[in-house]
Amino acid sequence: MVVSKRFAGGLSPENELPDPARRAVALGLGLLPMMPMLSACGGGGGSGSAPAGAAPSTPSGAAAASSSAPVAPAPVPASVSGVFQHPGLLVTEDSFTRIRAAIKAGQQPWTNWWNTLCTDHYDTLDTKPFPLEGVYRADNSHNNLYVDIWRAWSMTLRWKLSDPQDNRYADKAVEFLDAWASTLKVVGTVPPGSTAPDDHTFIILAGIQGHQLAQIGEVLRTYPGWPADSLKRFQDMLKTVFASVSSWFLSDGRIGSHANWDMASMVGAMAIGIFCDDADLYRLACDCYAANNRGTLRNFGNGSALHGVYYLHPGHFGQWEESGRDQGHSTLGMSLGGDVMEMAWNQGDDLYGLYNNRFLSAAEYVARSNLLDDAGKTYPMPYVPEQDPTQPHTSRWTEVNQSFQHGRNAWEPIYNHYVNRMGLAAPNVARIVKLVEPKYGGSSDDVWWPTLIHRLPDYAGPMKPASGLTGYLHGGNILLSWWGSVGATSYAVNRGTSARGPFTRVATVTSDQVLTWTDAPGNGVWYYQVVAQGANGASAAGSNLVRVAASGEARLSLPLNDPNTTGTSGPLFAADGTSKTILGKLLDNAVWGDGRTATSKAVAFDGKASGLQLPQGIFGDLDDFSLSMWVYANGLHWDSCIFFAGTDVNSAMLIAPQAGAKGVLRFAIYGATFNDSHALEAPTALATRRWVHVAVTLRGTTGKLYVDGAEAATSDDILLTPRQVGDQVTFLGRNWAHPPFNGRIQDFRVYAGALSATEVAALAQ
Repeated sequence: MVVSKRFAGGLSPENELPDPARRAVALGLGLLPMMPMLSACGGGGGSGSAPAGAAPSTPSGAAAASSSAPVAPAPVPASVSGVFQHPGLLVTEDSFTRIRAAIKAGQQPWTNWWNTLCTDHYDTLDTKPFPLEGVYRADNSHNNLYVDIWRAWSMTLRWKLSDPQDNRYADKAVEFLDAWASTLKVVGTVPPGSTAPDDHTFIILAGIQGHQLAQIGEVLRTYPGWPADSLKRFQDMLKTVFASVSSWFLSDGRIGSHANWDMASMVGAMAIGIFCDDADLYRLACDCYAANNRGTLRNFGNGSALHGVYYLHPGHFGQWEESGRDQGHSTLGMSLGGDVMEMAWNQGDDLYGLYNNRFLSAAEYVARSNLLDDAGKTYPMPYVPEQDPTQPHTSRWTEVNQSFQHGRNAWEPIYNHYVNRMGLAAPNVARIVKLVEPKYGGSSDDVWWPTLIHRLPDYAGPMKPASGLTGYLHGGNILLSWWGSVGATSYAVNRGTSARGPFTRVATVTSDQVLTWTDAPGNGVWYYQVVAQGANGASAAGSNLVRVAASGEARLSLPLNDPNTTGTSGPLFAADGTSKTILGKLLDNAVWGDGRTATSKAVAFDGKASGLQLPQGIFGDLDDFSLSMWVYANGLHWDSCIFFAGTDVNSAMLIAPQAGAKGVLRFAIYGATFNDSHALEAPTALATRRWVHVAVTLRGTTGKLYVDGAEAATSDDILLTPRQVGDQVTFLGRNWAHPPFNGRIQDFRVYAGALSATEVAALAQ
């Protein structure tokens, strides 16, 4: 690696909001990712919360009335403060109080599950723990740990939910934790001396079982009968034996593993971090899910939000990374992910809402993959072919593996947050949660008694506005998607030529359809809003407004021709029509060299350690797009980049003057390492020792590569788009895995929409 690990802008302060969160807010997408949860919005787990993305605008454009009432300070989330609420993993003290009251009142389903818990054989007081010094997957010694976790968790709930509390069960659960804390030294795959192959699945065991043990300890810490020294010994064991594995695995993205490896490590690191008051461990889990690099070049694994949801299909339908594998593993991702989201929520961090409820998009996709329609047939599922991430990357999934996994109750946290707490419609999750509700345990992967601890009363507030509306230019048309509302029967799609209206209804989408609409209004700038409609009329407000220029428009223009203080600056136009000046950062040995004309300059890269970094937010909302730049190559080095933008090195798009098996000028975009590339390849490598105009356009799935204004390559199979791969890191003249470009770059431009051949030819003059 030839570039420094820190890139321009420096390291973000440790307690700063993640860059992706700030970007989402800045782009006006109506998101509230990783932001402090206001008490007025139900922060900390109350019902009646306002969904992220709900904007109080109306089709007429009338402004919402403002309130002069004082606003209480927002609670500071744990990712910022490093201070934790206890108990604050899957179940808070307020939740336990609510559940006890429901049981006392005979309310369902809590009473039924309490009665089932009380008659279950795993929480009998005559049982004893069976701790081991080493727990391994290959010799089945891990079963001792699994069974003791089930017993200790059941007894802990039996104590905590009894009224009055029966301390015998707390004493017995403490006995189990003390026994393991005093005995266990290692978790592994194969025991010492074994010749069995090591598949390293101890990483999954460390994450999942570490998380489950922390859940037990977090509840029992409220029991006065657990001595402080015993509690600390248990915490120390968790950090040494379990968290050390999870934090190591999360330390850099290992894209060669499936999403569940990351999710297991995240859930373990997060639970142990909270239980042990370890802010760094907790932040590591949050950052790895959010794909937040905090100013340091790093990769993220397949469990991160931007890798785990490989592709966002219309209607906020998120293709889950393991969906092409099988549904047993896909639903495990939902189980682990729901636990991650809920623990963070209880600490004031809204991972549920991150990237416009991205996890819900995956949950809806996975749930539908496991459901049948009224005729008993599988639902047709949209699918973008994806590379199997496991080494050596030889297979390619082409469709969902619909294996109907109804044996795992993975859905309670997801259902109860989005539907019952937030009032969002999640029709597929709502259907499947009823099918799997009878499942309360039996798997080492899942926390037992999910309905008992997670179920909230049905949402009974007013119908929420449709939310999270997005609009993208795709194939020359406008693709709209939004989140629905509990109680809505249909949605009115309204279009106008001004943000203030007037608006005309262009479509009505019923609530039993995927919530998307493709509009073809012709050239111009268009504004859209969606209004939820129920049995008692429309919601009080419409969704957030979105603006889309159907003919495409200039997004960014960086002349890169002047070595003064404005030499790397240029206007960036956002999708909402606002603009700001952005500044590129010359890195390392990048200097100014001769430009295309005698009076201009260009950024010069030395081929050793140089580059130009651009801020994020340029490509994050683009499907159809165009790139244009002038390039002068002194010489070529295989896989050096003149342009690179992505979430990390595993999910990105790039232009390389000499790359691929043929060593030619190549544009590639990929979502799961370069093995997954969708590419455009010119007949030859980039010419050297002269100025060459290079342009790329994408319209729908048709990509074109132009050299000096002439089409050099085309493909109708470019299925990924910039918004699918992200743009947290953007460079000209380098990526971070290969030597920088040796040459000069001038006049870099980005357009929303695909330029025509005539327009590209004009830029090449």
